[in-house]
Amino acid sequence: MRRITISAVLGVLAALLGHRWLALGWNAWHYAVATPSARTQVVVDGSHGYVAAGADGIEVIDLTANKRSILLPPESPADRIDDLALAGGRLFALDATPPGHLMAYSLAQLDQLTPGEMVPVPVGPFSGVSAAAGVVAVSGGTSRLTLREYDRDGHLGTEVVTADFGRGQPDVALRPDGAMAAISTHLYGPEFAITFAEIRRRPLRLRALGQLRLREAGFTAGGFKPAHFPLVAAWRGDRVYVAGGGGLSVIDASDPTHPHLLMQDRRPLPALDVVTTGEELDVIRTGSRPAVFRYRLDHSGLPTPIDSWRLPLGSRPAAIARHGADSLITLQGRGWQIVPRNRFSPIPSVQP
Repeated sequence: MRRITISAVLGVLAALLGHRWLALGWNAWHYAVATPSARTQVVVDGSHGYVAAGADGIEVIDLTANKRSILLPPESPADRIDDLALAGGRLFALDATPPGHLMAYSLAQLDQLTPGEMVPVPVGPFSGVSAAAGVVAVSGGTSRLTLREYDRDGHLGTEVVTADFGRGQPDVALRPDGAMAAISTHLYGPEFAITFAEIRRRPLRLRALGQLRLREAGFTAGGFKPAHFPLVAAWRGDRVYVAGGGGLSVIDASDPTHPHLLMQDRRPLPALDVVTTGEELDVIRTGSRPAVFRYRLDHSGLPTPIDSWRLPLGSRPAAIARHGADSLITLQGRGWQIVPRNRFSPIPSVQP
């Protein structure tokens, strides 16, 4: 009887593990690809929003007037813009299709972008860019992650640090002080994690400190090639907020050598993107019931859901940013939309 029981347990475990591998393979093989001019990633600086518009380049939005300001085509030899990052009065843009290119633009004049430098970067499927406090990182996807410095004039440094933490790094989020990175990492098969790495200067270097696996992360709904994998992190102090297949996860990274999961809210499952601003946090839920969930952060950084806004059925949200109390959402082939705070509905304190 004991032998039969052990065999049965092992059989169930094998079936479950096999299902995860099969599900991963199926989802990866059939994963969505953004159309050439889809509006995907978005960042906000003051009264302007900047949208990655694929082959169309960068769409600049006047958020006060709720209309496009300019559309800046990509600079050759780059032929598209797939991801964006803001830091130090500079806009960093990534062409995430091989051969990859990283561009730096000046935001000195709000009604236009002044092209700066461009450097080649290794990229693979799913590559993201992040910048903070004089450093800029490109996650590299299935290629190697690259890290370099930039100066106050936006010039990109020639010293490049590379790293590889698994089968790929589909995204990266730098802490605002530029001293730590939260790296979305594909370890192997159906296993994904957030890797925490320390950034040092003079000389520039990157050193892995710890990892936290997130079992429900992976090729879940809503993501798309070449540059949006649904395992996205955002920093606030020593808390890291992750949007992924399991919803919203909150990680305590006060000791990055031993990061641990503080809580998980499955309400926005499957989550696609996350943004923090002040004492609030927004998360996009994709799939058959797309929505935006808004949270209030307490003194310890733990989120409490307060409001939500349902997107029309059939919507394909891509990314989210904040402009004051309003949300700015990209909708792939349907452009972008500003959602005023008064469009949100309160979330009951007790869920059914």
